[in-house]
Amino acid sequence: MEISLRDRRIDEDITTAIIEVMNRQNQFLMIILLVLLMISACSAQDVDVPTAPSQAISTASPTFLWTKTETNPVPIKTPKPTSAQNPTASTETSPIQVREIDGMPMIEIPAGKVWIGCDETNNAGFSCLADELPLHQVYLDTFYIDKFEVTNAQFALCVKDEACAQPYYQHSETRQDYYSNPDYADFPKVAVSWFEARDYCEWVGGRLPTEAEWVRAARGDDNRVYPWGDEVPDCDKANTLDEKAGRLCFGDTTPVGSFPEGASPFGVMDLAGNVWEWTADWYHQNYYLISPEINPQGPEQGGTKVVHGGGFDYGWKVTRIAYTTDHDPREHKIGFGFRCVMDSYGN
Repeated sequence: MEISLRDRRIDEDITTAIIEVMNRQNQFLMIILLVLLMISACSAQDVDVPTAPSQAISTASPTFLWTKTETNPVPIKTPKPTSAQNPTASTETSPIQVREIDGMPMIEIPAGKVWIGCDETNNAGFSCLADELPLHQVYLDTFYIDKFEVTNAQFALCVKDEACAQPYYQHSETRQDYYSNPDYADFPKVAVSWFEARDYCEWVGGRLPTEAEWVRAARGDDNRVYPWGDEVPDCDKANTLDEKAGRLCFGDTTPVGSFPEGASPFGVMDLAGNVWEWTADWYHQNYYLISPEINPQGPEQGGTKVVHGGGFDYGWKVTRIAYTTDHDPREHKIGFGFRCVMDSYGN
């Protein structure tokens, strides 16, 4: 049967209509699919997906302190010792009281923590010695310390009062007439034994400083190498051996308080150079390993006493705050002097 031209056109129109419907359906399906994808994507953003923890590696070896909380304790890193290049200790002098019995100015050292020992990362280029380790922190109560080393004139007052014995030696390194010569009245008393220094401090109502107190007065709150900072000594800061020039700055003692540029953070003078200074502590090379964390008093017994500060004939390494040596308390060393402390002014 032959199909007419009209029927062919009808068939073509029907086919075109079907195709258009199908295209519209496809477009509609595509729109629905896109909407569904967008809804799925928005939902995915609300889901917490666990990620791998950071793999950052720390090369530090911190010490930890533990804070007391109601839940599990959380480790907190202790602060690294601060050098004098970024000091935390006050550079202003502390309150001063003048002791009536001998006229000695005394500086209040406030309660606080102090670094004891040697910091291997900040030591003016020197290696730490065995008895300077480990570096550790202790807490000290408030105390008062003599601003200067005890002088010839002040020691003579104690002798006159019959509380101190006549000096065993009356000369210094280069001066035969030293102790009784008024020209040297404000120079440090030398050749004094530990027992003589103790007797003097008891006469004024005080005592010799513990090693920790001596270090606190010299170092303050930071971890400085020398009382004035981290720079090695020169003849403007202390009476020592000038290693740069290869000579002694003065060759003997100088009047106390002659080097204001070398003062400690609290304003204490001559804690490096001039004369060595006795402390109250017995010496033990491993004491820092077992030292109490609060008001350490040194070993209970021993054969020698701790001495600090270096003298006029010693150089950079020995005049570091961390440098510790020991001597027989009966010795009358020409380069040895002392200063006193009191727990509170007036006691």
